[in-house]
Amino acid sequence: MFFLFSKILSFLIDPLFWIVILFFLSIILRTKLIKKRFFILGFIILLFFSNTFIYKLVNDLWLVKFEKTKKNYDYGIILGGMIDLESEDDNIIFSNSNDRLLNTIELFSKGFIKKILITGASGSLTSKMKEAEILKNYLIGTGIPDSCILTENKSKNTYENAILSEEILNKTNPKSKLSCLIITSDFHMRRTLACFEKTNLNVYPFTKKSNLKHFDLEKIIIPQSRILFKWKILFHEIFGYMSYKIFGYL
Repeated sequence: MFFLFSKILSFLIDPLFWIVILFFLSIILRTKLIKKRFFILGFIILLFFSNTFIYKLVNDLWLVKFEKTKKNYDYGIILGGMIDLESEDDNIIFSNSNDRLLNTIELFSKGFIKKILITGASGSLTSKMKEAEILKNYLIGTGIPDSCILTENKSKNTYENAILSEEILNKTNPKSKLSCLIITSDFHMRRTLACFEKTNLNVYPFTKKSNLKHFDLEKIIIPQSRILFKWKILFHEIFGYMSYKIFGYL
């Protein structure tokens, strides 16, 4: 039920959805004054949510504060959600969140993490894809030994990522309280870290410095369509965090 609720909520908090609704009402309604007001409101919302400067100001408040990464973590725990549902071992279609995977490869190659745990099946109601297994095979192909990679391929959301990851690591290391570096996208880190802090693992966030101070004048003045999608992701995380609080997951 919670999984279905999260999918419906994700649709309703999309700024583009409400912009389309407002413009649609401005066309079909008969009263000219109301039509005009809906059109103006839709246009204002469109300008606001397509402005890069406004988005970055709000997003920077949401991000987890930067912490310098130390060496020698027992595990790097990488969360799924970075490949298309049609992906297969020989045809992986990456999404915009594949920074998680690239960061993991770099951290392992530099010795910051000794082993890797990939957590996540598929964030879909219908897909049976095992994302963790596909990503494991990809990492092996980059030269990372099979013995250094564990997978958790049952979880459907961030809360399950944390709980099931803890179960696996407790089985493989029953007498140790492991130090784990959490690796996910920056927008997803706050909710992820809160979930993993409820476990008995010693968890630390992998964060990067914000580049908030640099702006191109073009991006400040001219609306950017891609920013609309970024707002959807940000709202999804904020409302997801609040929902987890309400349901007692955090």
